Amino acid sequence: MKVIVIFNKFTDQYIGLTYATDQMNVDESSCDETHFKYKTVEMDLDKEIWEGNYGDGSVIPIANQTTVITETELDADCQDKVFREYRYYHQLNIVYQLLDMLIEKSALDEALLTEYRRMRKYIDDTVANNERYKQAYLTQNGYEYRDKATERSVLNAQLEGGLHEVIGRAPHPGTPQ
Repeated sequence: MKVIVIFNKFTDQYIGLTYATDQMNVDESSCDETHFKYKTVEMDLDKEIWEGNYGDGSVIPIANQTTVITETELDADCQDKVFREYRYYHQLNIVYQLLDMLIEKSALDEALLTEYRRMRKYIDDTVANNERYKQAYLTQNGYEYRDKATERSVLNAQLEGGLHEVIGRAPHPGTPQ
C-alpha cells in the first residue's frame, strides 16, 4: 500500500503517516508543506512500520521495531508502585505521627519508628530498582531508552517551527515541560 510518511520540516523528526483507501487518492502534492516534509513509500500496514527520521528512517517489519522506553514511564510506574503500597495520606500520617511524638515527648515511639523505617526502606528500594530498570533499558539491545531530556528533545523536534500551534499540544501527565 502507498503510504505518505510525515516529518517535521525543520528537524526531520518523524511525526506519523497517512494513507488512502481505494476510494481516495492521497499524494505528496496535496500535502501542506508549511511545517511538514514527506516521503511516499510502499508498506504493508499489518506487517510493517516506519522507524527513524527523514534521513535515517526506513520501513521495517513490526517484529523488528525498537521498543521505546521513557524515563517518564519508568518514573510513573515507580510512583504508582509506591502509591499502591503507601498512599500519600498513609505516608503523611506516619510522618506526622512520628513528628508529633518527637515534639510532644522528645522521645521516639519505637513502633512508629519501625513503620517509618519500613516505609522509607520500601520507597528507597523501589526507587533504586527503578534506577536499575533505567540502566538495563539503556544498555539492552532492542530498546531505545529515552531519558526526560531526550523525550523533551524529541517532542521539541516534532513540534519545531510552530507545528505545535497547528496540531495543538496536550501535554502528557508527567512529561517535562
